[in-house]
Amino acid sequence: MIKKGGRRDVFLGTRECQGYVEPCVFGEDTGAYDNLDELGFGLMYHGITYADEAYSEETKNRMTANFWYPVMKNGVITFPKPQNCPLHKTLGNMEMKKFGEEYDNFSGLKEFGEVE
Repeated sequence: MIKKGGRRDVFLGTRECQGYVEPCVFGEDTGAYDNLDELGFGLMYHGITYADEAYSEETKNRMTANFWYPVMKNGVITFPKPQNCPLHKTLGNMEMKKFGEEYDNFSGLKEFGEVE
């Protein structure tokens, strides 16, 4: 998707803090933060868990926002799975959305043409 320009803007916590993404080989070169022992970012939004991604009874048939305290260690931020985030907020009840061509709600990669 990087070759096609991506699907959405990349931003780090807020829209005002946009990220720049380009292809690279992890560990190939020295990064700007590789020698920084630790850098904490405070409480941040991790992502949303939708009904079809439920990982517990509390998230079943619900939309849940997940929050965490990211820490960069030697230039690497390790992201936890949503269920391992320390804070969760139920946003509301929701039914599982059905996807497929028969529902005319999922284009996949068709909108971008062939992907190499």
